Amino acid sequence: MGHEFVGNGLAALSFNLQPANTLESIARELRAWHNTGLRIAIWGAAGESATFLQTHGLDGHRFPILIDSDPALAGTSVPGTSQTIRSPDWLLDHPVDIILIPCHWLAAEIVRQIDAAHIAYDGILIPREGRLVDFHAADMILA
Repeated sequence: MGHEFVGNGLAALSFNLQPANTLESIARELRAWHNTGLRIAIWGAAGESATFLQTHGLDGHRFPILIDSDPALAGTSVPGTSQTIRSPDWLLDHPVDIILIPCHWLAAEIVRQIDAAHIAYDGILIPREGRLVDFHAADMILA
């Protein structure tokens, strides 16, 4: 599997998703991604990312893997969720299929960190214009 997997999967999963608003769109896409059975990590636990987790109901039962770049946050949890925050190194021994970066404006920096640490993944999703999109496809469009 490669990075194109996410783009193709997202297109297939969201083909019939024509939501009334952004919250409903992202909630439906998150349900669809959860239902694939793929291992999904969320990268970001503070500020805008924490708000995204709470707003979209990303609970520890459906999305138990939460990563943050700040070493001081490792071992703590996000208020209002049941996820324990882990350091990026955790993913070296526990690989995932998809990494969701809720804070899209930090995505390029986070992806550089992920790639520099040689953390394996098949795709990276970011919220953009009320939908979840493949970071690598969005990056190419914006370049």
